[in-house]
Amino acid sequence: MSMATLIRNIVRPFARKGWGHWLRFALLLTGGVLLGHVLNNAPWLTQVRYTIYHREMMMRDQSQLYPKRTALVLLNDDDYWGDSYQSRTPLKRAVLADLLDKLNELDVNTVALDVDLRSPRPDDPNFEFTDYQAEDAKLLAAIDHMCKAGRHVVLASSIQFGDDGYAETPSIYTEKLGTLRCVRRGYIQLPFDMRRIPGTLDLANGGHLDSMSLAVTGIADPTARADSSANTGQGFRFSEYLSEADFGPKNGRQFIFSGNQIMQTDAAKLKHQLADKLVFVGAKWHADAYGVGPLVDQHNSPGGMEPGVMLHANYVEAMLDRTGTFTPVSDSTAEMIEIGLVLALALIGLMEIHVLWKWAATAIGLILSLLLAYTLLQNLGLFLDFLIPLLMIVFHTLGEELIKIWHEFRDLKRQHAKRHADKSTVETVGG
Repeated sequence: MSMATLIRNIVRPFARKGWGHWLRFALLLTGGVLLGHVLNNAPWLTQVRYTIYHREMMMRDQSQLYPKRTALVLLNDDDYWGDSYQSRTPLKRAVLADLLDKLNELDVNTVALDVDLRSPRPDDPNFEFTDYQAEDAKLLAAIDHMCKAGRHVVLASSIQFGDDGYAETPSIYTEKLGTLRCVRRGYIQLPFDMRRIPGTLDLANGGHLDSMSLAVTGIADPTARADSSANTGQGFRFSEYLSEADFGPKNGRQFIFSGNQIMQTDAAKLKHQLADKLVFVGAKWHADAYGVGPLVDQHNSPGGMEPGVMLHANYVEAMLDRTGTFTPVSDSTAEMIEIGLVLALALIGLMEIHVLWKWAATAIGLILSLLLAYTLLQNLGLFLDFLIPLLMIVFHTLGEELIKIWHEFRDLKRQHAKRHADKSTVETVGG
C-alpha cells in the first residue's frame, strides 16, 4: 500500500463527516477549553493538582535534592511556648535581636525575618506601646550590627489591596529605614498558585515592592533577580521543587534549626553549617498550645504541606540554581501544547473503528500523555498541566455521548411513530 493510499484511508472517515458534525466538534472543544480556564483558578482543583505534582516529585532521586544556598530557623513549640518567647504575640523582639546577633556571630550572610513586624497603629507608624519600645530598639540595634559587619537583613512587610491598588502596611521599622542601609523589605504574602514565584508589586503611591524571596535573591545575585522578575508570565521551576523532606539532614549537613538550637549550641559547631548562608527565620509552632491545634503558617504546595518560610526559601533556591532548574514555557505556549494534545486525543474518538478499539486507543493515548508529562517534568523541568486537557477530553467525550444518545432516542421515537402509523393504516384498510 502506497503512502498516498494510506493517507487517503486515514483521512476518508473524517472527510465523510458533515459540516454539522465538525461544528459540534469545535463547539465541544471550545467549551472544554473555557471550562478548563474557569476551573484552573478553582481552589479545590488547585489542591488536587498539588497532590498530583507532589506524587510525581516523590518519584525523583531524593538523595540529590537539598538546599544549596538557604537554611531555615523554624521557631517551634519549644521556642514559642517555652521560656524565651513565652507564647507572646507579637514575638518578643528582644529575643529576636539575640537570635540575630548570634546569626551575625556565625557569619551568616543574609537573614530574612519572616515574622510579623507591622505597626500596632497603621495611621500612626511612630506609635509603639511603652513595654515594647526597649525591645524594638534592641532589635533595630541588632540589625545595625549586621549592617556594620557588611551583611544583609530582609524584613517582612505586609501589603493590602485597596481602591487605588496595593499599599504597604506601616511597620515598626518604617521610620528607621534611612539609617539601616543593609535592610531590604519584602512582602510575605504568598501567591494563590504556589507554582508562581511572587514577584514585584507596583504600589499605589508609585513605588515598588519585591516579595521576600525576590529581595533575598537580589542580594545574592542581582542578575537572577532581574531575570526572575522579568518572567512574569512564567510558571515556577518545578524540576527542583524541594519538599520538607528535602530540607532534612543529609550528608552530614543540617538545613533546619530551631531557635533554641541556634542560641544554645557553641558557635564553632554551627559556623561551618551556616556561614555565608541565606537564613530564613519563620514559624512552625502549634496555634493553641504546646502540641495542640494546627501548625501556624502552613500552606499546601507542590512539595506538600510546608511552612510559609520554607516556600520563600524554595523560591530563592529555584531562582539561584540555574543548572538544576528550567524556566517553563510561557502560559500561551503551554496552552497551545495542551490544546494540541486534546485535539489529537479527540480525533482518536472520531475514528471509524470498533468501539472497544476506540476506547482502547483513547486510554492508551491518555497513558502516553501522562508519561510524556512526567518525562518532561523529570528531565526538562517543563511542567505540562495535564489536568486541564484531561477535563477537556472528559467534557468533549461526555458531550459526544450525550448527543449520540439524543440522536438514538430521536431515531427510536421516529421508528415508533412510523410503526404506529403503519399499524393504523393497516387497521383502516382492513376495516
